[in-house]
Amino acid sequence: MKKHLIIGGGLAGVTLAWQLIKKGQGVLLIDNKKNKSSSIAAGMINPIVFRRVTKSWRVDEFLPVAKEFYKEVEVATGSRFFNSIKIRRFFSSEQEKNSWQQKQEEESYSTYLSSEESFKHKYTSPINNLGSAIVKNAYRVNAQDFMKQTHNLFETNNCLSYESFDQTKLNLDTLIYNGTKYDSVVFCCGSDQGSIPYFNSVEIQHTKGQVLTIKATQMPEEETWNKKGFILPIGSNLFKVGATIERNTNDTRITEAGRNELLGVVKGLYSGSHALIDQVAGIRPTVYDRRPVMGEHPQHKGVYLFNGLGTKGYLMAPLLAQEMVGFMIEAKDLHEEVQLSRFYTNK
Repeated sequence: MKKHLIIGGGLAGVTLAWQLIKKGQGVLLIDNKKNKSSSIAAGMINPIVFRRVTKSWRVDEFLPVAKEFYKEVEVATGSRFFNSIKIRRFFSSEQEKNSWQQKQEEESYSTYLSSEESFKHKYTSPINNLGSAIVKNAYRVNAQDFMKQTHNLFETNNCLSYESFDQTKLNLDTLIYNGTKYDSVVFCCGSDQGSIPYFNSVEIQHTKGQVLTIKATQMPEEETWNKKGFILPIGSNLFKVGATIERNTNDTRITEAGRNELLGVVKGLYSGSHALIDQVAGIRPTVYDRRPVMGEHPQHKGVYLFNGLGTKGYLMAPLLAQEMVGFMIEAKDLHEEVQLSRFYTNK
């Protein structure tokens, strides 16, 4: 049985480890517990990009695999963290409203876009006067529970070690790390990629996201509301509000500016009373072209990179991890838009 070392226990590392184990491969996942962006994420799986009313990249491929994957993990861990949700989009302009109406008539969009509907709620912000509609086939992964359950299962099966990666213990030629020989070493380090010297041509950008938790007893709990941000119900009259997009910073401290921006999202959607409960921040790994980066090091055979899942990670990760496994152990091609080779001049 081949054995693979995965560096980084966030979403990329966890999904890759899972898919490798399903293929009968041996895995050791090591994680330093530092960046919690995979755990604090809202975990929404939204098939639509609202700005231009377009489908998310490869959503027709990603979504069925994601649904199957999270249900499979629920069964294996005896937990429940994956649910369908209704996202109500309040139109921000007549142009967006018209685009929605046009796209909704197209067969390829009918799976995801409902017709505009008359909607009134006592505590809807009065500025939302252009109408709204529901996104269909949207889901939420309780990210904190997902990460906890998968880590617990891996730890129970001796597949996970909480430690910092020590590059002095890795021989790139033999793939021996800390005295153990591996068939591959895969770096899934998220925003920590900059501390890894092996893929210097790949620029993983740091995109900070802050999220609030509020309590709002007058807010409906059966829908997620969206306009310039989201208000997502998580139970017991608690809601996640997010998320800021702060580029080129790895500072995980919460800020007053971030809090005020997100309270502005609340004000733009909801006019009822609410109380601030919590504020958290994490760093998303993103890439200049908004595509993940996957592949094998151009000089070091068996050394791989799987990173850059960005804001759509919980949608994309299950299928991308499958494709990464196919590339690593079956020599299948990766999708052309994610290939590591785009960062090297000797393509």
